[in-house]
Amino acid sequence: MFYDKATLIFKRLLLAIPTLLGVLVISFSLTRALPGDPAVYFAGPMADEASIQEVRVQLGLDRTLAYQFITYCKNLAQGEFGQSLSTGQSVGSELSTRLPASLELTLFGLFLALITSIPLGILSALKPNTWIDHLCRILVTAGASTPIFFSGLFLMFIFYYILGWAPSPIGRLDFIFLSPPHVTGFFTIDALLDSDLETFYAALSQLILPAVTLALCALAPIARMTRSSMITALDSEYVKAAKANGIKSSVRIYVYALQNASLPLLTVIGLVFGFLLGGNVLVEKVYSWPGVGSFAIDALVASDYAAIQGFVLIMAVLFVTLNLIIDILYTLFDPRMGRNE
Repeated sequence: MFYDKATLIFKRLLLAIPTLLGVLVISFSLTRALPGDPAVYFAGPMADEASIQEVRVQLGLDRTLAYQFITYCKNLAQGEFGQSLSTGQSVGSELSTRLPASLELTLFGLFLALITSIPLGILSALKPNTWIDHLCRILVTAGASTPIFFSGLFLMFIFYYILGWAPSPIGRLDFIFLSPPHVTGFFTIDALLDSDLETFYAALSQLILPAVTLALCALAPIARMTRSSMITALDSEYVKAAKANGIKSSVRIYVYALQNASLPLLTVIGLVFGFLLGGNVLVEKVYSWPGVGSFAIDALVASDYAAIQGFVLIMAVLFVTLNLIIDILYTLFDPRMGRNE
């Protein structure tokens, strides 16, 4: 059985390679199909055709697409993502600086969604087709149905402008605070590691509103899957047998039922995490969050090919890695996996 599971995991790893190659080809092709000419953008509005052509030669855009693609792949093999024309910095350094900000926001938003939606899903499963069930479904559906940019602006208007409870939406820290020493890139964790509680609370307060905005979009799928899986588990024979043997209801619900409902829930959590990474793009612009999403939007406006390709590639790596982790967890913990491989 162990050999079968190891073989299945190895197959999953091999399948990730053509996926990443496909993303590389598609992202390169789509960036070249974008409207606008980066040479015109960076030459300036007053530049003549000769100046534009000179900039085009400097950027290597006068070469054939095949030559540009081969050159880009060679640079990637050496760990070089290219130079961002809009910031003047290397794309690799920009992504490595901004990615922790996006991951911190996404993970905290997912955490808020989990601690809210899973209890709501369990409550709905315990009281199916009652007013409690209907109320829980209305709440999570309302959060998911609201456009993410509107949720962000609405929360900002209420809690910052009207009530004054939230800090100004100007990024990861207020200007009166210094960034904590870099360890993980997560300001909250780095501040705790530095024993700087004041900076920790400042970073956490900046994080709450954008994370809540993300969490609202993730409530519905997690709560629905929790409800569906829990109803199936609670109606199973082993739970009924546990009830007949006098086992406490808390053990039946949170050990027997929830444990067996966790596998399908794991898949949904992985999908939601990927969705939240994409939703970061809008949230980061609303809250001036310096993550990879805002970097990608600025690069898209400027037709900054290297920056766009770097963003797409790093997102693809994150998605593929996440799916691999979910597949591996499924393979390790589901006894049915690997039997017929």
